[in-house]
Amino acid sequence: MAGVALALLTAGCGGGSEVAGVGPRVTETAPAKGDADSSAATTALDSPKIADLRARARLASCPGPERGSAGQAAGEQSATDERQAVVGADASRRPLPDVTLACLGSGPDVALGQLKGPAVLNLWAQWCPPCRKEAPHFQALHEQAGDQLLVLGIDYDDPRPDLALALAADLGLRYPQVVDADKKLLAPFGMFVGLPATVFVDADGRIAHVVHRPYRSEQQLRQDVRTYLGVTW
Repeated sequence: MAGVALALLTAGCGGGSEVAGVGPRVTETAPAKGDADSSAATTALDSPKIADLRARARLASCPGPERGSAGQAAGEQSATDERQAVVGADASRRPLPDVTLACLGSGPDVALGQLKGPAVLNLWAQWCPPCRKEAPHFQALHEQAGDQLLVLGIDYDDPRPDLALALAADLGLRYPQVVDADKKLLAPFGMFVGLPATVFVDADGRIAHVVHRPYRSEQQLRQDVRTYLGVTW
């Protein structure tokens, strides 16, 4: 039985398409996307319903290309040096993919390839139960880390951004969110195994690690931020 479990965890992890830093892959069963609300197949981001829900959700504005890492500000180079010493240089790290994603809340579209870290990207969807369960941990991270860390949600493979906004409002999520309904990040982030997934991005905008499992606690998430990005507060 242990051998079967090990095979399931390692299946699909080899080969040339593997993303640098991808960690153990653990999946959980989620309801079909169509089960979320059968009254409408999709909702456009420019619909009046979305505008009303954006006002209710009060998400933070999406980051523009000028957003750099906390350590890039004048007089804070030592903070960057300390993070690099903790995490270490890794030539195998890949840059973020050159894709642009629409903002779910207010603010500009986000060009991931221009984004600087340190950052934590959480791929989720409103139809994914473990995503809903772990979301408050990312809100806590957003509040506690402040300017030291960018927390960015990515509503992935979700035809109903209106339901995503409603869920964000209900859960009190305030960190910025973008939308990837077309699964542009399928290959770059190894999303073949499903949701949720969390991507740790270093100060240079490179992928430090990808985790394909839900987070069970704030402490578990905070420990991974420390391990993969060297960020503490």
